[in-house]
Amino acid sequence: MPEISIIVPVYRAEKYLNVCVDSILRQTYADFELVLIEDGSPDQSGAICDEYAQKDDRVRVIHQPNQGQAAARNHALPMTQGKWLCYVDSDDMIHPQMLEHLYRAAVESGAGISMCQFLEAPEPPEDYEQPADFSYELLTMDEPTLTELHDRDQYPGWVACAKLIRRQCVEGYPFQTGRVYEDNEAVTRWLLPAKTLAMLPAQLYFYRTNPESTTKSQFSLKKLDYLWALESMIGYFQSVGYHTLAQRFLTRYVEAAASACYGVRNELKRPEMANGILADVQKFLSREELKLTRQEKLSLLEAAHPNAMGKFWKTAEKVRKLWK
Repeated sequence: MPEISIIVPVYRAEKYLNVCVDSILRQTYADFELVLIEDGSPDQSGAICDEYAQKDDRVRVIHQPNQGQAAARNHALPMTQGKWLCYVDSDDMIHPQMLEHLYRAAVESGAGISMCQFLEAPEPPEDYEQPADFSYELLTMDEPTLTELHDRDQYPGWVACAKLIRRQCVEGYPFQTGRVYEDNEAVTRWLLPAKTLAMLPAQLYFYRTNPESTTKSQFSLKKLDYLWALESMIGYFQSVGYHTLAQRFLTRYVEAAASACYGVRNELKRPEMANGILADVQKFLSREELKLTRQEKLSLLEAAHPNAMGKFWKTAEKVRKLWK
């Protein structure tokens, strides 16, 4: 039985799939199985997956009708055997020592999750596969630590990739199917059961920046799922008593709601949708009994009534000048 199960959802990935899979098969730590979930891809991705399964007995392929990344990951889970799970996206690649270092850190520290850093770029640098130094910091997944990581912009719950996760953490809360930003929503719920996290400073996961991806592209209705993810995360933090962290994410939520209103008005040309977004925000705030700061209230007012608020600020400026 392999120690590690690597799960790679595959859809429209023929351009970079060889680079991704080759980087996995070149790992210095070899006790793993690689499960490729071919998600009804219309290109040659399925055939490429099958070729790898014929050449390397660590590779297994599962073909399924297109259901999306979350469903593909969930489908793969009961078909794997490893004590540890590792997710890799099919257009990314990993450093040859990623598994070795993540596994060593997890075993040495007893952490429930080990995590390395991302290198984000359109293409990997020529020296990317040079040997990497090994070190890590062991962090307790309590509220002060998570709040500090959030404030340092190092919150570890954004993505499933670049991690080794104890199987029990993932089995306790699967990805929500039919959503994007499902990583944010699910990984947040793995952190507390993990209890501790070994954080490596090395950039061992190469994330290929793609302006056409769902989360990087111009505004679309799929991006409204970010509000769903934040609502779920805030509600979860409230339920476990992490109120300071919930407030941090509430600020992100207000910013995301204001951005969504701008997006539907100015990019999709559907201003009527802004009222629905703000109505949902009001319901959520009321349900969770959350209070906004003055600045957050102003942000939502400007999102709800941009023309009226524009006139208000002009009037306020005139009044201010009169009182000088």
